Amino acid sequence: MIASTEHKLYKKITKKGTDGILKTIRTNKGGGKGLIAGAIVLLVFTLPITILMLLTGSSIVTSVIPSVPGLLLLVWGIYLKHKRTANWISYYQKETGFSEEEIQQINLELSSPSVTIVTCRVPNAAVESFIAGYFTEHYLVVDGMEPYVRRLEDIIAVAFSDSKDIWYMAILTTQDQETKAVTLFTETQRKKALCMELMQEMHRRNPKILCGQEIVCDGSRYILERDGAQILRLYQEGRTLELAK
Repeated sequence: MIASTEHKLYKKITKKGTDGILKTIRTNKGGGKGLIAGAIVLLVFTLPITILMLLTGSSIVTSVIPSVPGLLLLVWGIYLKHKRTANWISYYQKETGFSEEEIQQINLELSSPSVTIVTCRVPNAAVESFIAGYFTEHYLVVDGMEPYVRRLEDIIAVAFSDSKDIWYMAILTTQDQETKAVTLFTETQRKKALCMELMQEMHRRNPKILCGQEIVCDGSRYILERDGAQILRLYQEGRTLELAK
């Protein structure tokens, strides 16, 4: 669902730290978070055993043994999460090729009242519970399986794909050498509708973006997710690209 910054999900995410939405998107994912969650589960189950052993006269060292796996997982998870948090800017620089100054500019635009968001439901949720995409004045930010950030002016074509087990949005930009698969986390039956919402908003903001799988150039047909490198070459040569009718 297309929404504005008045949506409660946007207001919630803007409260999660002083370094902005890009950092929050990056640090909300990763193995560290999963390890911490697993460690807490282990500790919940083993802590009563540790307490019981202490009450029955066992030594502290012996009593703590059942909780050691959970404690180790917790320490490792905290370390990984801290590392991910500390390196969030360099991560985006590597993934996008943007300078640190541009990453900070994206962060600044994400806090503007003019931002448009696309919300969705995570599996089994009763209400909209997740922001799948952000549109700023100049950028697209997708919070999928991994963060995806591109300039709107650099996007050549986009399409929904269900040709593989994991459904995704195929995007070709001038920054990439071929089409990228941007995987979205939502209910399977809503993936297509979610992709369509993102595509419509992309096209509204940049009407030059081709929204569809089949692209025609000089009578030849190309498939976006398969022939991305060829389509990019034709685009760079200044050839006319159109959607197949």
